[in-house]
Amino acid sequence: MMDVAVFSDIHGNHSALQASIDYAVGKGITNFVLLGDYVTDCPNPQKTMELIYVLKQYFNTYIIRGNREEYLLNYKKTGEGRWKKGSASGSLLYTYENLTDKDFNFFDSLPNYGIFQKKGLPGFEYCHGSPTNTSELLFKEKRNTKKVLTHLKTGMLLHGHNHIQGSYTYRGKKAVNPGSIGIPWGYDGKTQFSIIHGDGKFWEEEYVQLEYNRKEIIREFKASDLCTYAPAWAAVTMHTIRTGVDLNQTVLLRAMRLCEQERGYVKWPDIPEKYWAIALKENNIDLYGKEIPILKKEDA
Repeated sequence: MMDVAVFSDIHGNHSALQASIDYAVGKGITNFVLLGDYVTDCPNPQKTMELIYVLKQYFNTYIIRGNREEYLLNYKKTGEGRWKKGSASGSLLYTYENLTDKDFNFFDSLPNYGIFQKKGLPGFEYCHGSPTNTSELLFKEKRNTKKVLTHLKTGMLLHGHNHIQGSYTYRGKKAVNPGSIGIPWGYDGKTQFSIIHGDGKFWEEEYVQLEYNRKEIIREFKASDLCTYAPAWAAVTMHTIRTGVDLNQTVLLRAMRLCEQERGYVKWPDIPEKYWAIALKENNIDLYGKEIPILKKEDA
């Protein structure tokens, strides 16, 4: 028998990560699989990194990198440049400036894909997006997901990236997405992860949705420079943390569309904040990630 906690898409939310670790350790779990996207989007990334280093030091950990770690590494290796303050890329820049050489060296040491093999237990594979691409999205029933499952060396793949907790089985092979620790979708914003239980022949997945101290991480948003670096992006991220409703891409695409309509072109990350502000307002989100009440006609 073996139990493994599977964490993915932490995105710098150390409050949610701490609650998830406490829950798992409270269950006697000493084995962890970490599927990438450890930082970006939330403030104080160094706090998340310290928790990951503690896990690595004291527990059996299997760790790979996500697309966000690749973004940061590539930015460093290519001499920096395009990221700037503003809601398009300010969150990435803020994270980059708050990481250390230790963090970058750690990211650089990580593989993009791994295979778990232990005597007496069935093997499984783990990655962020897909085994060959950290940014690939594996959705249920999609052709690329079926192709990935068909080519597995084992009977199960642990993957993250799309933040949608759940399983999908195709021709006897299973994809398991633990959900997102830090920017969870659905379940009213509860942090999400999975525990897989191995009995020697099969792995059975258990999905966890856990309440945590969201007020702590929201306070850190307000006190940090992240809200200055990326005002609208921080706001829509706080909204997701508060509600479990993801509007990041909706707001981004709307801001880009507004920019294109008025200026005749749009080039990321040069999207003026006024378009972000309009996109936020259209989606009823204020700068603290709270929902703006919609007035009824009789109240107007």
